[in-house]
Amino acid sequence: MFDFVSIDFETADKYIPCSLGLTVVENSQVVCTKNWLIKPICFPYFHFYAQRIHGIHKEDVENQPEFNALWQEISPFLENKVILAHNASFDINVLRKTLLHYGLSKPNSKYLCTYQLARVVWNQSEKFSLDFLCNQEHISLNHHKAESDAEACARLFLRQAEILGVENFTQLKQKTKIRLTKV
Repeated sequence: MFDFVSIDFETADKYIPCSLGLTVVENSQVVCTKNWLIKPICFPYFHFYAQRIHGIHKEDVENQPEFNALWQEISPFLENKVILAHNASFDINVLRKTLLHYGLSKPNSKYLCTYQLARVVWNQSEKFSLDFLCNQEHISLNHHKAESDAEACARLFLRQAEILGVENFTQLKQKTKIRLTKV
């Protein structure tokens, strides 16, 4: 049985978060999904293209706390957990750079990329994007809404594990050679 947390950041610019979605999975079941709006460190600046993608604008976050004020609430979800993300290098870099900016400690966690795993599971697929794979696997998704992307990532991983016939991260590594990486 799998226990993990999946995450998705939406950003105001490059690696500067304005929203975090997080889904908790215990015993291979989705337990809860949470979302935080975050006042970005570049406030009031928002890159035009980012706003077009996720629809979050400066007015939506001007009265929200910055990431450092939310970290005490968020960190227990991540500490000593396996963290999953679709295109994890992006989301983990957002986390790392934001923690570094505020002088906060990284969680003692490991992560895995469901995009990388998708390239193994559906190696003949024409695309590996979250929206394409969720459509293919009939997983509900309101794309670029952080909480929806996080939950879809969790459900996609559970589908990947089912297809591979694995029941834990040790079996996953043995079957795919994909290993968990330290945050």
